[in-house]
Amino acid sequence: MSDNKPNNTSTSDEIDLGQLFKMIANGFNRLGLAFLRVFLYFKKHAFILIGLIVLGIAISFVLSSFVNKKLKTEAIVRPNFESTDYVYDVVDEIQSNIFSQDTLFFKKMGLSVEDLQGFRIEIQPISDPEETKEEAQQELEYLKLLQSFKEESFVVDIVRSELTKKSIIAHRITFTYINAKKGNVIAEKLLNYINNNSYYDKVIKTSKENAEQRISKNTLLISQIDNLIDNYTKTLLQNNTEKPGGSVYMENESALNIASLLTLKNRFLKEIEEKKSELTEQTEILSVINMGKPQVFKKPFFNNKFFLVPTALVVLFFAISFIRFLNKKAQELNV
Repeated sequence: MSDNKPNNTSTSDEIDLGQLFKMIANGFNRLGLAFLRVFLYFKKHAFILIGLIVLGIAISFVLSSFVNKKLKTEAIVRPNFESTDYVYDVVDEIQSNIFSQDTLFFKKMGLSVEDLQGFRIEIQPISDPEETKEEAQQELEYLKLLQSFKEESFVVDIVRSELTKKSIIAHRITFTYINAKKGNVIAEKLLNYINNNSYYDKVIKTSKENAEQRISKNTLLISQIDNLIDNYTKTLLQNNTEKPGGSVYMENESALNIASLLTLKNRFLKEIEEKKSELTEQTEILSVINMGKPQVFKKPFFNNKFFLVPTALVVLFFAISFIRFLNKKAQELNV
């Protein structure tokens, strides 16, 4: 009896493996049959599907011929005086009033609701696609390294430059419209509306006065430093010429620290340059870096409504075929 047990075990294992291979073979057969049925289905209805696609494209072409092509103008701007939140709110306000067709709102700008048919305004920040996480990490390590030299004056300038570069982000405002003649005019009027704000008018005025005052004071201080250095140089020359030959003098500590004065002068000069740049660039809430020309508005391929009708017809055909298949199976069950 004990001799028959191993044989029975191996036989049962062979049976189990055989059944497993048979099940796998049946699965592949069913998969192949399902593929053939799908192929036969498409082969049987190929002319109908092609006809529906051609019909849908024709309908889309006819409908698109009745719709005016949209144009767009892109303006690259830079918000000044920490006004980014204000700019976003105003853009949302304008778009909301376009949607609600607020006549009084646009009448103040000299615009009519009819001119704004099909008009849309959007804003988004311009991010740098080339900046990766690795580059950002490298910049962070670079700034940490500068902490070792935080007492040096040049480090302050580098950190200030990096922070300014990161904090000031350019934005793209996109104006979409139908009327090619009035589109750019409307866009410029909307930009003027954004730049017209009583609070920021005061901020701009104060900033301009402060910058001009700082330039004037720094110019005066630079002039005083130049006079001090010039007079000190003349005094040294006179003392050198009055010394008798063969005399030995101990060099006294300099009355003026020329190196510190020159460093201070360079700081004043750099601050004057920065203030002049501010007076040139920050004259409005939004500095328009570039006002683009009108161009055809192109939508992404998958968002194009031109393919919506043929896709809808094909999906409708599949839905009807599936319902007919379910109805047929239900009738078979009833029989």
